[in-house]
Amino acid sequence: MAAALSTTEIATELAASEVTLPRLALEQLSTYLELLLRWNRRINLTGLRDPRLIVRRLFGESLYVANVVELKGWLVDVGSGAGFPGLALKLAVPELRVTLVESHHRKGAFLKEVIRECLFTTTEVVTERFEVWSERLSAAGAVIITTRAVSVSDRLLRSMADIVQPDGIAAFLTSEEIAQQLRQRKEHFHWGRMVGIPGSRRSVVLLGRPALRSSM
Repeated sequence: MAAALSTTEIATELAASEVTLPRLALEQLSTYLELLLRWNRRINLTGLRDPRLIVRRLFGESLYVANVVELKGWLVDVGSGAGFPGLALKLAVPELRVTLVESHHRKGAFLKEVIRECLFTTTEVVTERFEVWSERLSAAGAVIITTRAVSVSDRLLRSMADIVQPDGIAAFLTSEEIAQQLRQRKEHFHWGRMVGIPGSRRSVVLLGRPALRSSM
């Protein structure tokens, strides 16, 4: 397994995405990183193997969302995988309530171990398809909904829009090409800013609000 990085090295890699974290969060990120490297030998959590690239491209890009969205209330992360961006954002705002929806049970087990080892509170893992889980919610309640590198169907967009509060926001961490494609689909979201991530040639954050609710 690749050697772990020091918190100083982690901070240096995060700086490429204009992200800074306090000491405790850097220590939690170090624990998260070690678990990710260990589990990645058994299940495919990420194709990246270099710890520096993992910090820069997965943690850094995810945490940059906190620079463009006010993180408060309840965040729902769709198709969490290894926890990006949803669980990474817990590092930036510890009091944030986070629900990670990941249908792959082994990935769900990984997320639960990270939550336990990092001592994250008010964080839960839902191991089923988001569209199925969201149908059981009695009302829109999420303030923020996020997703990264997930194939976005019309049904998924509709389900995401349905659970976000009227003044809530969706943040799609994706490529510029896919973001432009999403902006052509106007039935479920009003699209706002598309923000490029510093240090990345490809990744952007596309913001949206549920259709007919409010503007950005």
